Amino acid sequence: EIILSEKMNENVLTNLSPDTEAILLLCGRFGSERGESYSPLTQKEYERLAKWLIEGKLRPSDLIGGALTDRFGELVNAGLEPHRIKSLISRGTAMALSLEKWQRSGLWVLSRSDAAYPKRLKKKLGQSAPPLLYGAGDTSLLDIGGLAVVGSRNVTEASLEYTREVGSACAKDGMGVISGGAKGVDAAGMQGAGEAGGMVIGVLAADLLRASVNRQNRMGIQSGKLVLTSPFNPDAGFNTGNAMARNRFIYALADYALVVESAEGEGGTWAGAIENLRHGWSPLFVRTPSESPGNAALIAKGGKGFDFDVANSSSIREYFEKHTEPKTPIPIQNLVENGISETVENIAVVPERIEEASTSPVIEIKKDKREQTPARIETFEDFIKSLIELLGDSAKNAADIRLALGLDNKQFKVWLAAAVDQGIIEKKTKPVAYTLSRQQVLC
Repeated sequence: EIILSEKMNENVLTNLSPDTEAILLLCGRFGSERGESYSPLTQKEYERLAKWLIEGKLRPSDLIGGALTDRFGELVNAGLEPHRIKSLISRGTAMALSLEKWQRSGLWVLSRSDAAYPKRLKKKLGQSAPPLLYGAGDTSLLDIGGLAVVGSRNVTEASLEYTREVGSACAKDGMGVISGGAKGVDAAGMQGAGEAGGMVIGVLAADLLRASVNRQNRMGIQSGKLVLTSPFNPDAGFNTGNAMARNRFIYALADYALVVESAEGEGGTWAGAIENLRHGWSPLFVRTPSESPGNAALIAKGGKGFDFDVANSSSIREYFEKHTEPKTPIPIQNLVENGISETVENIAVVPERIEEASTSPVIEIKKDKREQTPARIETFEDFIKSLIELLGDSAKNAADIRLALGLDNKQFKVWLAAAVDQGIIEKKTKPVAYTLSRQQVLC
């Protein structure tokens, strides 16, 4: 028997915002679509539509009601077919039937225009944040942060028990646990946290509707300590593409990430961890020692070894805070290798950390003698914040941006490309320069 609390009955399905209604019509899937002429918009297609709306100072809700019919022809410039948009926003009956079904199971729907939409996804993913989120449970849990726990499905019982103990340690320290709900490591981490009374966020790739009415999940949801969410249709079954795509949302919702076990060079755990290392959504820790060859390989690629002793350590939060170090300043030889021609007066030598193997002194770059050394940029989030402050209304080339922010060339290229991919900045040509995107307001 499913018993819905008053709080769950007062979910957002009873009062969708106009923007959310429009986005759901455009991107949502409602039961069988075999007879429909057009498929819902993909993430990339909605990003193009959102850009068109923002440039026209419009909201998604403006597409409903016929007020913009005369302007639909402009959608061709955004790579979208006007007749397709008209067809999608006319699916009101199909949407109402699905909403009724979802509401009976206590589900909610959020769009990027809603205040309850997780700020972490907007901040870390920008325009790549999913247009819609479906879920069950207290939406405020989506922004509590904590530890993303990920790993392979098929692991030893010893690894599962260790994962449960890590989840329990997070709960005792007031840290949320974010995972994908899959068999194996995911489920063990969520179970350990839940049984210890902790907060748990499950980011599902499939079967949200079924998971939301599972008796054990329902108890966690009603207690206010479990929230399940998915960017995919609540009725969607499993497919590999969705499982891979949701990895970024797990990492983006977390403060730290832990890979318990991973194969090397293949599988969703490996792919997600590599993607996180590339984009810097959350500091990546990897269990060590481990029998999985993928763990050592991830550490070699930039992950931090995780040797937390669950039996004898007092605080897992303190462990992460202690081992999440600021970015190391750039060694002098890196400047030479990267062709930076700074004068000695513009380079400030700082003491080298004891644990670093290099014998070269490390430096921080000053833009000129009169300016202070730039604040250290440790994460992609820091990079975006500093980049926005630096660019303002101006355009700068890559070399000027990198020198102003004091980043090494390799990391800078990765983060700059990600900022362009996510629509945060735009690359201009003739001459090549970067400016803030006009898509800064998400819709």
